[in-house]
Amino acid sequence: MELILGIDIGTTNCKAILFTLDGHMVASGSAPTPTTHPRPEWSEHDPEQLWQTVAGTIRQALRGHDPALVRGMSVASVGESGTLIDASGRTLCSMITWHDARTAPELRRWQAGYDPRRAAAITGLQARPIATLFKLQWLRDHAAEAYRNATRWLFTADYIAFRLCGAQATDYSLASRSLMLDLRTLQWSDELIESAGLRRDLLPELLPAGQQIGAVTRTAAAETGLAIGTPVGLGGHDHIVGAFAAGIVRGGDCLDSLGTAEVTFLPLDATPSEQAIERTGLTFGVHVARDRIFMMDGLLSGGASVNWIRNLLTPGEPGFARLEQMAARAPLGSRGALFLPYLAAGERGAFAGLTLAVGPNELARAVYEGLALGWRQLLERAEQMLEFRANTIRVIGGGAHSDLWIQIKVDALGRPLRILSLKEGVALGAAMLGGIAGSAYRNEQEALIRVQLDERLLEPDPARAAQYEQIYHERFVDLLPALAPIHARIHDE
Repeated sequence: MELILGIDIGTTNCKAILFTLDGHMVASGSAPTPTTHPRPEWSEHDPEQLWQTVAGTIRQALRGHDPALVRGMSVASVGESGTLIDASGRTLCSMITWHDARTAPELRRWQAGYDPRRAAAITGLQARPIATLFKLQWLRDHAAEAYRNATRWLFTADYIAFRLCGAQATDYSLASRSLMLDLRTLQWSDELIESAGLRRDLLPELLPAGQQIGAVTRTAAAETGLAIGTPVGLGGHDHIVGAFAAGIVRGGDCLDSLGTAEVTFLPLDATPSEQAIERTGLTFGVHVARDRIFMMDGLLSGGASVNWIRNLLTPGEPGFARLEQMAARAPLGSRGALFLPYLAAGERGAFAGLTLAVGPNELARAVYEGLALGWRQLLERAEQMLEFRANTIRVIGGGAHSDLWIQIKVDALGRPLRILSLKEGVALGAAMLGGIAGSAYRNEQEALIRVQLDERLLEPDPARAAQYEQIYHERFVDLLPALAPIHARIHDE
């Protein structure tokens, strides 16, 4: 039985999962992503600890299985984050996590000398402090010796691939999160690199996802249990790799990826013009599916908001069952309480509409409702700007297994959702890309045909949908702009 291996490096967990060529999970390994917080609001990964964690998950997944059966593998990871290495391959700094907000001053200084609208027109990416460009600026200014001695910057997935096979390259989807990739030429933008005062020689070679970049080395084989010579392909940005596994590659498809961050993902049939990017203010990037562009937006604190309220209301409680029971006991609309789901990376959220009648149950439900209504707002804005309506909406990710969250979401959206039986979409997408790299599949089309996914269609309840329609239009849509000036003043203090 031939196998493919996908590695998923997420904000919370690292996973290594073996699949058959038709997408059935065979075995897995998982461990918490090692993260430290050296200062308030700072988050980092130690690269060596991360590698050892990933190597351990691979050993777990391979236990009892012949590693020679693995036809190929690739790595998917969170975006923006990475590390500097020297000529010997030694890491020179910790990985600043994707959501770390320490780089907000770098963003403000850069904006003072360069028009962010111009950057968006080139890259498709709206300037935010989490972009790789600002992480590199921070390292240049605060870890000068590491920056000076570095020969390469590698994104998180690329660093793990480097440890597996020794190759130094990245794919276009991860590069799309850097604020340095030209969306039309698919080359690093000299203009943007110079605007930030960065070194172009640090940036890795750009290649398509699914391309083989090397093979497992003797050293990596000893640490992971993989067979020497196993093909290693390029993976990519986790949400985009998950979209590939879900078959979201054509215009008119829509993916809702319910992870720590919740993402709206819409493939496009053509690259938007610079004028269209500037007009819409949306975020665009390069798909792991070849010759495809996408629009992506999201709630940075999607699942993170649920985790946050769980820790507040049910501290020490494992899982989310009790939190969901609390939310289910509250009435639709949470007795007027509204939650604004913007808590990460320098954002500001809020509870509004509180009264003495609002208790823990209502606060719990308000978070789920705020996430559902917030995602609707993002999707409808994108559809309006792009002048089309998504034909199908598929849902993947950990949140897709919450019956309460999904029911609230489908009612608040007022549109049907297709829930995929895809528990590990990112890992599966990475494994499929690895299978392409290792010639287990001839191409992407064969991989997508071979891997068949079950899905269930969930329709909104008309009565509940009508209630949410009123809440959405009469209360929720005005909440973010109403609080924006106050949040801006808080941010400036």
